[in-house]
Order: sequence, then structure tokens, then C-alpha cells
Amino acid sequence: MTINYQVVMDTLTSQLGSHAVSNDPVRRFAWSTDASYFRIVPEIVVHADTPEQVKITLNIARAHNVPVTFRAAGTSLSGQAIGDGILLILGHDGFRNIEISEDRNSITLGAAVIGSDANMALKPYNKKIGPDPATLASAQIAGMVANNASGMCCGTAQNSYQTIKSVKLMLADGTELDTGCPHSKAAFGTSHPMLLTALTDLAQLTQNNPTLSARIHKKFSIKNTTGYSINALVDFSDPFDIINHLIVGSEGTLAFVNEVTYNTVEEAQFKASAMAVFFNMEDAASAIPPIKGDSVAAAELLDWASIKSVTGKTGMPEWLSDLPEGSAILLIECRANDPETLAQYTQDVITKIAHIDTERPIEFSNDPAVFGKYWAMRSGLFPIIGGARPKGTSVIIEDVAFELQHLASAAADLTALFHKHGYPEGVIYGHALAGNFHFIITPTFASQDDINRFQDFMQDVAEMVINKYDGSMKAEHGTGRAVAPFVEMEWGTDAYTLMKQIKQIFDPSKLLNPGVILNDDTLVHVKNIKPCPVVDDFVDKCIECGFCEKTCPTSALNFSPRQRIAVLREIERLEQSGDKKAAAEMRASSKYDVIDTCAACQLCTIACPVDNSMGQLVRKLRTPYITTTEQKVLDFQAKHFGAVNQVISTGFDILGILHKVTGDGITNSLMKAGRLITKEVPYWNPDFPKGGKVAKPSAHKPGQQTVLYFPACGGRTFGPTPKDPDNRTLPEVVITLLERAGYNVIIPENTRHLCCGQMWESKGDFKNADAKRDELIEALSKLSENGKVPVVVDALSCTYRTLTGNPKVKITDLVEFMHDELLPNMAITKKSNVTLHQGCSARKMKLEPKQQAIADACANHVVLPAGISCCGYAGEKGLYKPEINASALRNIKKLIPAETKEGYYANRMCEVGLTQHSGISYRHLAYLLEECTR
Repeated sequence: MTINYQVVMDTLTSQLGSHAVSNDPVRRFAWSTDASYFRIVPEIVVHADTPEQVKITLNIARAHNVPVTFRAAGTSLSGQAIGDGILLILGHDGFRNIEISEDRNSITLGAAVIGSDANMALKPYNKKIGPDPATLASAQIAGMVANNASGMCCGTAQNSYQTIKSVKLMLADGTELDTGCPHSKAAFGTSHPMLLTALTDLAQLTQNNPTLSARIHKKFSIKNTTGYSINALVDFSDPFDIINHLIVGSEGTLAFVNEVTYNTVEEAQFKASAMAVFFNMEDAASAIPPIKGDSVAAAELLDWASIKSVTGKTGMPEWLSDLPEGSAILLIECRANDPETLAQYTQDVITKIAHIDTERPIEFSNDPAVFGKYWAMRSGLFPIIGGARPKGTSVIIEDVAFELQHLASAAADLTALFHKHGYPEGVIYGHALAGNFHFIITPTFASQDDINRFQDFMQDVAEMVINKYDGSMKAEHGTGRAVAPFVEMEWGTDAYTLMKQIKQIFDPSKLLNPGVILNDDTLVHVKNIKPCPVVDDFVDKCIECGFCEKTCPTSALNFSPRQRIAVLREIERLEQSGDKKAAAEMRASSKYDVIDTCAACQLCTIACPVDNSMGQLVRKLRTPYITTTEQKVLDFQAKHFGAVNQVISTGFDILGILHKVTGDGITNSLMKAGRLITKEVPYWNPDFPKGGKVAKPSAHKPGQQTVLYFPACGGRTFGPTPKDPDNRTLPEVVITLLERAGYNVIIPENTRHLCCGQMWESKGDFKNADAKRDELIEALSKLSENGKVPVVVDALSCTYRTLTGNPKVKITDLVEFMHDELLPNMAITKKSNVTLHQGCSARKMKLEPKQQAIADACANHVVLPAGISCCGYAGEKGLYKPEINASALRNIKKLIPAETKEGYYANRMCEVGLTQHSGISYRHLAYLLEECTR
């Protein structure tokens, strides 16, 4: 049956709205990737924020026989979060409920809740969820359950299978079931008696087969996510318990997961770690069985290749370079709820492996500053290897599991396979307590020969893991497409038949994520491999993991850095293939999503495990779009910036007067008309500030220390908004505050003319940007007598940009100066409630703790609106692309308590956008400190 996707698209749009549905070629391509090495372009993308939207999508898909793939955060490593047909993605606002039970022993989580956010909610009660994957700060609950993701500490005892209490799900036919609600179960029993009977019969059949039951128990005694969780058929007899646990690890092939209730686990209060260095892998592996037990929470094994890959890297222990070749490391962590038990645990470990010679004495440290470096070494493996790989290569992480007695020989066999198939860069590390190895290779997929080589490698891995050691081809990353061809090989015909029966019971039409877990195509794991063409040094290291998406202010508007990079790579691939017409068309049609709307905030760089900088690349990509006329305007602005800056300030004063006289409607119409003449006219915002002014300091007082204060563009251009309770400009407040603290203040005479260059860089005009920054640095150096006088800048982004010029004099941001120099020496009268924005510039400069400390010192209660990382105003972009700011702050109003009337940050342009969308006044922290020290 041929599917008419235009009819499907029209039907979805009519019922869900155009904002939730897209078949735009560029946007479809952007969503064709997850963290795996596959690429499959969907026909239609749906963003769903409610169960009703999911149900509508499933109903339409069923009516037209269209396959549907469910996607959460897309950090999946095995190709299970992409598919053709309809790609249904959890939206950016729905499925985010968090509810903790009264006794704190369970937590109910919406499908889109990020794992670390769940743990943050449980932290006050010394509880956490069981699963602890490395992607915890990005992965969403539905994906963690769907993949039975585990991690370093949870092993097989605290993963989703073991800790799930109940689940709300939706079947392919649109039926909803809550396995934790008696009424829902009763209704389901009436509507779907055959499904429940089939599951009960299947469980009975399995339990009555001693050989198969024993096989299942053995396979799940170690980590195993190959195929379905058929241990549910031997562990449970009640059909709803079976459903609960079959959903775990089902990768969206059986039902849509709406909500999950976990049994919580204890979060130990005391921790200690040791770096045990052995002379070889055999000795390290032999240490694992003796220490397995209550004493040890985690044990991570690193082979010699892993050690070599991190030796000499920033933050790594210096003694790594002294280790003899062939060494192996076992990173051991003990946890307890009291110091005495922790001491017993650490001594127990040392005693149990005292018979094994080690290269260094085993010493446990309970100092986070010390053991933090140990775990940084372990967590640094993936980004270091991924970032150091040759350009144009992919990075693939696979994970296998073995019984503990086979670890050493299995590691040797894997290493031999690396060299046999031409992957000498391969490294092995993993969760040793669970017998779980991860291995990383960085293959090239430039030709069919490359793909054939990878195919042969995976076949040999399967032969070794399955036939030699009876291990797991997938331990915790889920089956996906990567291991689907090996499921029957690992499990045998009887178990594989069980799995096919399970799929038939839940999804007889085979519409849900087809081809994932069960697939008759023996080559599916080497098809639809995404290429990795070279684009630019700023992003070539990207592994498309999606860690950036949580912090990107435009993720909900259109694209995240991952999607932008995917599109840029496709444009480059088309160029290299000679299809320049298609490349040009894609470049043109993607400009708005890829270039125009990127806030260039660089939060993606902070979140990125391999330090990509999409923000810097976007600025670079804007350069070719500057027309000759626009360049002349930019040059004029740079040369006459003092006059331009004054005109802008005066213009906003006039605009405010005009608005008072004419009101919103006429003012908005006039500005619309102006934008038809020039794009330099901003969109109307009723919360636009008045023009700013540069205040003059008082006369110097003898005997006082002097500070050089530079009022940055934002604060001197834009004064108070209509919502601000204080009619003073930022420079006035800062001068008042500094003088109150006992400083003489000087400011540059040509302050209006000076600028850090950010406004030019954001447009791609690096020549003027750097010239203005250098001019500013030169002026500040001269006025400060080459650093004898402290230099303070009052806008975080401007301080950051200035510091990129490597000034010879120390330049300090006002936030840091207030925290370090003013706060300890001033008497403070606290206010009641305020809210604080921890924006991108604060994060880049690592000043969030100092911002927090200032706010805490001045207010009894400080609100940090959850999930607001960047306001999206992006300097002046908020004036001309207000949709970025609106999307980034779409939820801020409901996150601020009604009794909180004041907000604070340290960047005037950001504060203007925050004021508009929060409904309360946002100003620089200097206003707060000044008021509280009067």
C-alpha cells in the first residue's frame, strides 16, 4: 500500500496545528540523526506536548498505515530514536511533571523529565532514581526506560527494570493504561482481555520450559539489553506486572511511555574513591570478583589504550605518564551513610585485593577535590577520544557484557579484533562490577570498503561475545538497529520466537518503530550510516550526542546545535558529491534555522563533551551575507560609534514619548513601516527602556582607592523600562555604589565611543569587532596606568568579549568586583524575595556562584527559574529576531512565584527581554546591592 504523505501531513496539521507538525525538507533532515552512527530522514516530524496529541498522531498513523518512531532526548547510541514515516518527538513543554510520594519512596515522572532533574528534586531527601547513565544530565525518562539505561553504579540491581513501580502508556491503538491505577487496569481488562490472556499464557509457557527459563535467568544475571526484557515472563505472572517490565527496554516498539513511577533508592552521604593501578589487565580483572558486594558502589576498568588516550590531558594525574606499558586501572568507589561504615568499606576493599600486586599503593580519598580528578579521568575518555579523532571520521561506542571470570580474556580478544580490522585506536573501559565493557572506535565511512570492514569487525565481535563467552551484545545502550541482526544469534530460536510474539501482541500492525530490536535484514546495522564530512574546525569534532539541546535557547523554536551541524554536514556532503545545485538550495532554505536564529550564546560549548562551538561558527558563517552597503554601515558605526550610540539612546527616549502619546497600536504600526525601509528598525516592545546616559563621578577624595569603571553599551544606551521601580540608569547606580564603598571613580572621557566589539562580531564583522575591542583595551590600559588602577566593566558579555583580546591589564566584571571587594565590607539590609537569572555569559565566565552569593546576601529567598539557561536576547538580536527571546523565555512567567516582583542579572539587553516576558522588572545586581547597602 502506497502512503500519501501529503494527505497524512494535511490531516495531522488540521488536528494538531502547523506549529506541531512539519514536513519541511530541511527540518526533516535536521531530525534524522540521534547519537548513533545512523541517519534516517522521516517524512513528517510531530512535536507532542500532551497525551491527546500522541493519540491523534497514532490514530492518523493507523488510518494511513504509517510507521511511527517515538523520540525523547535522542541521546540513543544504537539508532532507535530515528525512523522513516512519522517521527514523534516529545515536545519542549509537556510531559515534565515531577511528583514525589509522601514517604519519598517513589517518584512519578513525566516522559520528558531529564534524569538529573529528577535527582535534583530528590536530593533534599537523600534519595535518587536508580538508573545513572552517563547521559543522565541530558537523557529523558522515557528514553531511559525504553533503553533500560543503567550506568556506573546501578548495575543490574537498580536499573529501570528493577526499580520501576508503574507506568502510564499508550498502545498503538490509542488505548491508555496506567499500571499503577486499579480503575485503569480494570478498564483495560475489559477492553483488551485477549492481550492480557496472551501475555499470561506466554509467561506460563515460558515458566513451564525449564531450559528456556534457565537460559533467561542466566542471560540477565549480567547486564543485557539485547532484545526484549523477556525476564518479565519468568519473573512475574500478573499480566500488568509483565507489561510494566516488558516496556522497560522495549525502545518504543510496544507502546508510547507517558509517565513512569520509580521506587527511589538511597543516595549515600559519604564517598571515597581509589585509583588502583595494576600491572596488567588480567590482574585488574581478577580484583573484581573479590570486591563485588556491599562495600563497593562502582568499579570502572580502564585498559592501557584508555590510559594512553588521557595521559597528558588537562586535569589528568601527572603520574600517568610514568606507568609501564600494559598497565590497567580499576577506579573504585565506596559509599555509605556514615563515616565509620565508609572506613570499614574502604578497608574491606584493600584487604580483599591485598594478594594482588599493584603498581601503586591503593589509597582511598574522601576529598572530592582529589577523587573528582579520578572520575574526571574516567568521564573524560569519551570526549577526549571523540575530540581527538581524525577529521571526517565517526565515533562509535559499543557496549558488551561478560561474566566476571571472562573479563580479562574478553578484553584481550577485543583488542586483537581492533588490530585485525584496522582500528588500532580502539579503547576499552567500562563498568567492571557488572561485567560491562564499552569500547570506542573511530571508523571512516567514506566508501563501501569502509562499511564492509566495519561489518566484518562487528561479525567477529558477535562471534566472540556470543559464541565464545555467551555474553551480551548490548549491555545498556539498547538493541536499536546496531545489534538487531544479532538478537536471534545471541538468544536462540525459542527466545527469539518469544520476542516476536510479544511484538505481535502489542503491535500487530507493526507500526511502532519498525526495524528496531527485531529485524530480518541481516545488514541493517551497516545501512543508513551517516557520513561525517568536514565542515569547520569549530564543529568537526561533533558526535551528534545532543548534550547541547538542553541548554540551547532555540531548541524549542527550531534547531539546536546538533541539528544545525547535521544540516551543515549535509550541505558539505552535497558539495563534495558535485551536486552544487542541491547544496545551494539547502543552504538558502536553511539560513533562517541555521544562521539567522542561532543566539551564538555558546552554552553548547559548555555542554559539549568535545568542545564544539556552534556559536562561533555561526558568526563566521554570517560574514559572507554582509552586503557592500551593510559593510559600509558597519564601518560607519565603528568609526563614529560615540555619535551613533548617543543617537540610539536619544531615539529610545523619543520612542518612549511617542508611545505615551499614541499607544501600542500606532507605535507598532510606525515601526512596522520603518522595517519596510530598513531592517535596522526593531520590532516594537512595550517594555522598551528609555535612553541611557553616562553619569559623571563625584570629585575625587584624597586617601581613597581609585577604580576605573567602564559603562558598557547596554547600560549606557538603555535606561529603565516602564516596569523598573528605579528611574536611574545603571552607570548612575554603579557610581553611587562604588563611591559609597569608599572608591574614587574614573570613567573614560570618550566612553560613548568605546565598545568591546560584540555587536560587530555577532553580525560576522570580525575586522571591526576586533578593532573596537583592541581600541577599548588600549584606552583602559592607558587610563588605568597599565593596571595600577583596578578596571571594572559592568556587563558580563562585554567583559567576556574584552577578555578574549588577552589584555595586558586585569579587567574584572562588576559582578566579581561586587562579590570580592564590596560585599565583605558593606552592611546589608536584606529584602524579601527576588529572582535571579544565571545566563550564558555568567556560565561562560563561571560567575554563577558569585551571582548567587550576592543575591543570597541581599535577599531572604532567591528564585532560580528552572530550565532558563539563556534568555535568547543575544545582544541586539532580540530587537530584530524577538521570536528567539520569546521562545527561550516562554515559560519564565509561570516559574516565578506571584510574590516575587524583582529580578536581577548583569547584562542590560538580557534584562530587557527578561522584563518583557517575566512581567516583572529585571535589572543589574548592582541595583540590588546598592539598595540593600543604603
